[in-house]
Amino acid sequence: MSSRPITIVGAGLAGLSVGRCLKQFGISAVVLERKSSSTRYDYGITLHSWAFQPLLNVLQIDEALFREKLAIKGDVLEAALAPAVKSDAGTFRCHRGRLEKWLQEGQDIRWENNVQSVQTSSQGISVQLKDTKSFETGVLIGADGVHSQVRKCLAPESQLRVLPFVVFNGKRQFTQAKFQELFESRLWSRAIVQERHGDIVLEISINEYTPKHVDIGYTYSRPARTHDPLHKPERAIPGATNVPEEFFSELEDLKVEEPFRSVFQPAEVRRDRVLHWLMRSNLASRAEVDHLAKQSVLLVGDAVHAMPILGGEGANNAMKDGVDLAQHILNQGTENFLLFVDARFEAWKTGVEDGEKRLAEMHGQSKASL
Repeated sequence: MSSRPITIVGAGLAGLSVGRCLKQFGISAVVLERKSSSTRYDYGITLHSWAFQPLLNVLQIDEALFREKLAIKGDVLEAALAPAVKSDAGTFRCHRGRLEKWLQEGQDIRWENNVQSVQTSSQGISVQLKDTKSFETGVLIGADGVHSQVRKCLAPESQLRVLPFVVFNGKRQFTQAKFQELFESRLWSRAIVQERHGDIVLEISINEYTPKHVDIGYTYSRPARTHDPLHKPERAIPGATNVPEEFFSELEDLKVEEPFRSVFQPAEVRRDRVLHWLMRSNLASRAEVDHLAKQSVLLVGDAVHAMPILGGEGANNAMKDGVDLAQHILNQGTENFLLFVDARFEAWKTGVEDGEKRLAEMHGQSKASL
C-alpha cells in the first residue's frame, strides 16, 4: 500500500482514471486541475473494451450500466478509409463529458489550481502553484495533457511535433425534427460516417442524442500542401479559433452528396464554432521517462504519449495508463516505478506510431510527412 502522499496533476481521463482506481483501493490522492469544475468536453469519443473493461473490473461496475449511463446513440462505423484499430464487439461511442463527471465522483479534486513549476531533489518533489506557496509531495503523476506543465518543467527536451495535416472541426445542434429530416435515413443509425474526396476526408459524428435535439461534430481534414495558407504549425494555442477565408473557399469547391452537403455548406459553417486543430504527436524518450520514474514522477496519457486527434487512440490509452498505474501502486506501493514504465512503454511507442500511420493512410498517404 502507498505510504507517501500522491499528487495527480490533471483531471482528464488519465488523471481521473488513476485517481478513481486509487480511491477504490483505499489509497488517498489529491487531483490538481487548472480549469474550473464546469462541464468540459461536450462531445463523443470511441471507447474500446481493451481500455474500459480493466477500469470496470477495478471499480466492480457492470458494463451494461456503464453503457446505459454514457453511451451515445448509434454504432461506430468501421470506415473503409481507416485501417482497423483495436476495436471489438465492445467498441462504442461514449460522451466524454459524462464519462469525466462519472470518474470524478468521490475524488478530492482541487479545481483552479495551476501548476507553475516542479522541482525534484534528494529531499523530494516540490510543486509551485500559481499565487500560492509551494508544497511537497511524495509521488507526482503528470496527467496534464498534451501541453503538460510537468513535462515542460522536468523533461524540457521532449518537444511536441505538429504533423503536416490541415484539420478543422466544428459543432452544430439540430432539433430532432430537423435531424430526422436531413440525416436519420442517411446515417443508417451510425454514430460516425466518413467520406473521402481525393485526399480530403469529411467526417460527421453524433456527440449527443436526446429526445429534443441532436448535437453533431464534423471534421474537414487533408494533408498540408507546399506553402499552404491553412497549415499553421507554429500558431499559438488561442489561435485555434482563427479560421482563414481560404478554408471557406475550399468548402465552396466541394462537390458532395447528403448528409455531407448540408453539414459542410460554407454559410452554415460560418455560423458554427469552428476550431483549427493541430495534429500533435510526441513520445518522451525512455531515458527521460526512466529518469523521472526513479524520482517518483510519472507521466501518463498525452503528457507522455501525445497521439494525433485523428487516427490516434489517446483517450483509450490514457484510461489504460491510469488503471495500470493504480494497480502498480496497489501492488508495489510508491516504489519501483520503473516496473510500470517497463510494462507500458512499448504500448506507448506503438500507439504513437500507429496513430501517425492511421492518420496518413486515411488520407491516402504512406506516412505522415510532406
